[in-house]
Amino acid sequence: MTQAFQIHTPRYDAATGAVSFSYDVPKFGAFEEQVLLPDDADLAVLEEGVRDRLLALCALLIGTSYFKAAPVEAIKIAFDLTPAARRIAELAYGPGLGEFYVRNDLAYPPALSIEAGEAAPLQAADAPTPASPRAAVAFGGGKDSHVASAIMAEAGAEAERFSIILGDQVGERLQSMSETPVRIFKRRIDPRLIEISRSGEALNGHIPITGINSTLLTLVAEAMGLDWVVFANERAASEPTLEANGHPVNHQFSKSLEFEDALCASFAEAGARANYFSVLRPVSELWTAHYLATRGAAALDIFASCNRNFVFAGPSVLVEDQRWCGECAKCVYTAVLLAPFLTPERHAAVFQSEVLDNLSNSSFLREIAGLTDAKPWECVGERREVAAALYHLLTRDDWKDSLIVAGIEAELFAQWDEDDLKKAWDEALDARSEHRMPDAVVQVVEA
Repeated sequence: MTQAFQIHTPRYDAATGAVSFSYDVPKFGAFEEQVLLPDDADLAVLEEGVRDRLLALCALLIGTSYFKAAPVEAIKIAFDLTPAARRIAELAYGPGLGEFYVRNDLAYPPALSIEAGEAAPLQAADAPTPASPRAAVAFGGGKDSHVASAIMAEAGAEAERFSIILGDQVGERLQSMSETPVRIFKRRIDPRLIEISRSGEALNGHIPITGINSTLLTLVAEAMGLDWVVFANERAASEPTLEANGHPVNHQFSKSLEFEDALCASFAEAGARANYFSVLRPVSELWTAHYLATRGAAALDIFASCNRNFVFAGPSVLVEDQRWCGECAKCVYTAVLLAPFLTPERHAAVFQSEVLDNLSNSSFLREIAGLTDAKPWECVGERREVAAALYHLLTRDDWKDSLIVAGIEAELFAQWDEDDLKKAWDEALDARSEHRMPDAVVQVVEA
């Protein structure tokens, strides 16, 4: 058994629409995962070089699920990589697994060697953007997904929602959180990986899941002839969670602008025609919350950003009609962002509880507001922006006496300058940051 983690060449079965991804982990041996593509995503229509390079990117990212079972320093790849694909491998198995290394007390940054041949980049033929671009929008049921879909409609795109799932019940839950049909396709993780993970034999931890979903959705979009691949990765995703050994560690690294740029370069060198971008990159999280509460209000009673909706390879831990647990960092974070734009009564109806009156949530509020050394290991945004939202709530007669909001006031103003928080609040709804969006989308977001 080799001492290198091996990534084998993917295999596509045109008869079943399944793609197989195979790996060898020194400690545990061979694994194979299947991805079942939508029926109308026929990879046979793609030029062989484009197909192979896109499948290679999928194999690289999916491999992180298996590599983390027993990480080693050597990665051996059976297929050739373009320069941008090699960079994706370096990022995915380096900072893309940063949280995994740190939380498992492993060396970070890791010492990695990546062995692969060199492939020449391809170039997609230039194509004008149609008047009504066809867009594949990644959908996870949360506020960002709903806002991304609404912006696509305003931009004149023919948008279709896609979700990549691990189990049927997750697909059902996602569909219940969408007012339009969601196109589902499925990853079938090797059952043995699930078994050794649950038994404690294998290491567990966060992987660059957005990177995995980005490569798979781009593959499908290219096969379906779609124009845009749209994710809702926000500006705040580029802010690190903490620092380890003098290096930033980011729970959301594969949502960051750095990783988006690396993906765009790798898709371009694969010869992909579809345009991959994040629609929320230039705006603040408060901008997104305001959009949802005003221009996307129809989604308020069906969306959910609570991760307890979904459990790996298992049923939901919530009752059927419950979308929020009301007692986790994501619930508190989303509740704080939306509170400035809702009455307390409407807020309680949306979140199915009075999240900001639950004293047990005080520790989460302190973490997301920058009153501790690190943010929680969750997809939560910039500390200054959360603090600005709390500052605003403390100026509101209907919100200032909420238990955890009132309870944090003294500590908030000891940590943050009040004038700076007022400035942050005033700027939040007009915030503009670097992005990679097409002009038609920019016109909507900057309207």
